[in-house]
Amino acid sequence: MADNGKVEMDVICRMETHTKTYCGKFEGYSLIKTLPQKTYIEIGMFHMAGVFWGIHFYPNGIQDADLTLALKLLTETSRALVTKFEIILLDQKGDKGAKKSGNYSFSKQGDIVDLWYMKKPAFEASEYLNDDCLTFKLYLTVYKPFFVDATRKKIIVPLSDLHQHFGELLESGEGADVTFEVDKEAFRAHRNVLAARSPVFKAQLFGSMMESKMDKITIEGMKADVFKIMLQYIYTDMLPSEVEVSSEMAQHLLAAADRYGLERLKVICEAKLCDSLDVETAATTLVLADQHNCGQLKGVCIDFVSSCDMLDAVMETDGFKYLMSCSPLLLKDLLDKVHNSRKSN
Repeated sequence: MADNGKVEMDVICRMETHTKTYCGKFEGYSLIKTLPQKTYIEIGMFHMAGVFWGIHFYPNGIQDADLTLALKLLTETSRALVTKFEIILLDQKGDKGAKKSGNYSFSKQGDIVDLWYMKKPAFEASEYLNDDCLTFKLYLTVYKPFFVDATRKKIIVPLSDLHQHFGELLESGEGADVTFEVDKEAFRAHRNVLAARSPVFKAQLFGSMMESKMDKITIEGMKADVFKIMLQYIYTDMLPSEVEVSSEMAQHLLAAADRYGLERLKVICEAKLCDSLDVETAATTLVLADQHNCGQLKGVCIDFVSSCDMLDAVMETDGFKYLMSCSPLLLKDLLDKVHNSRKSN
């Protein structure tokens, strides 16, 4: 005990909390329903709390004839993992139905716990077996202990401020060796920084292109505020916090990022456009995604536009008229998606 009366700790045990929602669907129940007891199909696997987990489906149970869904620890663990789970079966409308919750402590590889079980005849007659499919949602929380040596002095490592220094370098213009004129506005920059971040700038500034010998380069087809934000991203690897990036700005930035080979900035813009997607912007965003080879954003837009609830409203927008006039092949892909979606329903 220390002189001040406080107990001196040798080791402190702290708990990490990890949470996950896993949505699963198993198709083809009729193909495996006669498998022997204790025989399972692994219908899901995921990584969480530093280990891998498997969701196993036993069509004839583990110890009895109850149809069973189970959670299994697939990899070794150095500490016991305490779990809290809730599993919900969904009916054919996607509404929540049968529910079960519980706790279990996993101490070694291969440990398994029943998440849900049901008499086989009851399951086959229930609304939870739809089109030979079983759909469920698992909410899982894992509590993982870790130990801290309380007697060892800690050295606090400061956060990286590299982005701050490079941002200041851009702002000051110190050592700048190239000037860009964009929409009658001048921007000073550093060739080496631009070349290190963008393959297009590298070819332009250090290759055989005529710009490599020019101290002043004019950029056509881009607004000054877009180029400014792109430059700030090149130097700091982040969008400026003081600027609110609107959907319109994100569209322009995406085009700029694609033009200069800034793949991460391109994905950042895709994510922003995805989050702000609505009836008015869906068609124009789809055209933009197609023009700049944004596969993820294009898929989100097609799913959004082709849904029964949205299609009629989207077709009334000016953006859809623009889509019809400039991208007939894209329109065909969209209409094919609508047709297949309605056919499957």
